[in-house]
Amino acid sequence: MVLKEEISLFTHTLAKITPTCLMLMVQGNFLAISLKHWGIAFTVSIITGLILVVLSLIKRFEDIKSNNYSMAGLVAFVTALVDFNVHHSHFGGVTTEALVTGISAGLLWLALSFTPLGKKND
Repeated sequence: MVLKEEISLFTHTLAKITPTCLMLMVQGNFLAISLKHWGIAFTVSIITGLILVVLSLIKRFEDIKSNNYSMAGLVAFVTALVDFNVHHSHFGGVTTEALVTGISAGLLWLALSFTPLGKKND
């Protein structure tokens, strides 16, 4: 069922990107987390999830989705791109936080793809 796959992809994106973005925004300081930070993290996750869902409608996407490493790379790229465009950096240069967030999200996606938590559509 195609709709089930897209919903699963979207929810997995929210669950993996939101905490990554949130933690990097506050640089690991849990006490600094505010509703504004949550809003930004959800915005980045929702936009990233929507982009991945739209990409999943392309037939060629099946090859990417079936490979854990390709999918993690795509997630890292899209997350970095979205993060860069959604808000200003909280640390480093203009692109540093976006790149670190993208790379971290891709690594988390990859790590979880080898666990039961990362199994989609089973």
